[in-house]
This record gives sequence, C-alpha cells and structure tokens, in this order.
Amino acid sequence: MYREILKYQENNPIPNTNLNLLSIYKVSFSFEKDTLLTISLSPTGITDKNNSYGIYKDKILQRTYVMDSQKVSKNFIKMYKKDSVEYYILKGTPPHTDNMYPVYMYKVRGDKLILLDSIK
Repeated sequence: MYREILKYQENNPIPNTNLNLLSIYKVSFSFEKDTLLTISLSPTGITDKNNSYGIYKDKILQRTYVMDSQKVSKNFIKMYKKDSVEYYILKGTPPHTDNMYPVYMYKVRGDKLILLDSIK
C-alpha cells in the first residue's frame, strides 16, 4: 500500500500555492462485499474526521490521512504518526479550485492490493 500511495503522490503532486494549504491525500477503506481501498487527493481538506487515524508524513510520504473503521490498515502501515487532523479540517467556504484529481480504487486481498479502476 505504501508504494501505491507514493506512486499516486508522485503522479498527482499538491501544487505549491496558498490555495492548496488544506490539500491532503486521503486513503480510505470501505467494507461492503469486499474490502476496497481508495487513494485520492482532497484540495479542500478533511470533510469527515470520524475514523480518521491522523496525519502521516515522513521523508517521502506527503501529508496523508487514513479512514479505516475496521483497522485493516494495520496490515499495510507499520508505523502510525498521529498528528492532529484539526489544521486540515475545512471550516467555512472551501477554496475555489479547478483541479480535478483521480481516484485509484483497489480490492484488498490479504496483504495484496489489486487495482480495480482509476477514475479521472
């Protein structure tokens, strides 16, 4: 998963402007028939902090937050860095942006990810 997040971040960098101060990468797990993982970039910050496991960033990984109510991410993320999500929570009117970012969707099989689709 870490490599897939880095690949997404490399292909979809956050522009370095004042309009992008809230921009953050989102990794989200959903559980219906299968466990699905989505990776996306939110230019308007965090809109739902429930089940958020904090902001993760290291020398390579850019600011990213994880949504995972079932704690499946423990199979993929070895070390959590729990910084506060408060700075990235949208308050008021979202900044205007014309940027549209793709969403990568994966099926989770054990500790493997299978790319299902990339929506642009």
